[in-house]
Amino acid sequence: MTQKCTSPIIEGLPPQNSPTAILVDVRTGNHPDEGYDRVVFDFRDNTSTPGFSVSYVDQIIEDPSGNPLPMLPGAKLLVSMRWAAAHENGNTTVPPGDLDLRPGLARIKQVKRAGDFEGVLTFGIAVDPAGDPAPFRAYALSGSRLVIDVAHVGQSPWYCGEVFFGDQQKIVNNIDPPVTAVERRLIKPAVAGAALQELFKGPNEAERERGLVFVDSHATGFADLRVSQWKVAHVRLLGPISSDGSSVITIATEIIPTLKQFPTVDWVKIYDEDGKTGQPDGPVDSIPEQLEP
Repeated sequence: MTQKCTSPIIEGLPPQNSPTAILVDVRTGNHPDEGYDRVVFDFRDNTSTPGFSVSYVDQIIEDPSGNPLPMLPGAKLLVSMRWAAAHENGNTTVPPGDLDLRPGLARIKQVKRAGDFEGVLTFGIAVDPAGDPAPFRAYALSGSRLVIDVAHVGQSPWYCGEVFFGDQQKIVNNIDPPVTAVERRLIKPAVAGAALQELFKGPNEAERERGLVFVDSHATGFADLRVSQWKVAHVRLLGPISSDGSSVITIATEIIPTLKQFPTVDWVKIYDEDGKTGQPDGPVDSIPEQLEP
């Protein structure tokens, strides 16, 4: 079974950034109290933050040569940043030592540039050990930094959860349930709220290519999420929600399993913007009238 929180992360890959994001610094750090090693890619403040993908691969390949990149032993994380560069006007924009860092941390052994060509900037990260890829997360921070955290052995710095999106193939073929789960790293301790935030972000580029969609039923957001001592999750949807007459899928079809994955939730009650739902009392799932077929 694949270890949780090792699936690829893809965020904000635009067709083109303007201007190109210029890398100025690469640094690493050990965070034992939080339970992870960290790599930070710093970009110049007056340029845009690039879209990025981070995934485990069998081998890091140099771009544009196509040759294997010599690296220290370890599992290999490929970091690909689109419409980004570590050079400008023919000159490298980061200190030379940043192109091949060897910090010798508990997990991160090496961070090495693999390519800087035609707006695609790539780095390889060697993660110890080679045979057991460590859980990781990646995200943009403060608008000009890309952060990658790799969990220490035996640590769970974030919650490895799921979000359920509509699956167009299942919807067309009337397969129940018409949703498919995808992995998400959820910030503790408010993991239920983090899961709904990820739901409203929608599927990433690779998930959209698989036919996954966010069926929003015209909801513009959510509010007042709480979980009672009786394991009932309550959430209010914002906006002029409507099922559009669908008897197959609405936003409720996605929200209910997304919240029920947590051991503190057995039932889900969804309210409209005015705080109304079909069955407000008792241990039973409930949706507002607008989401009925």
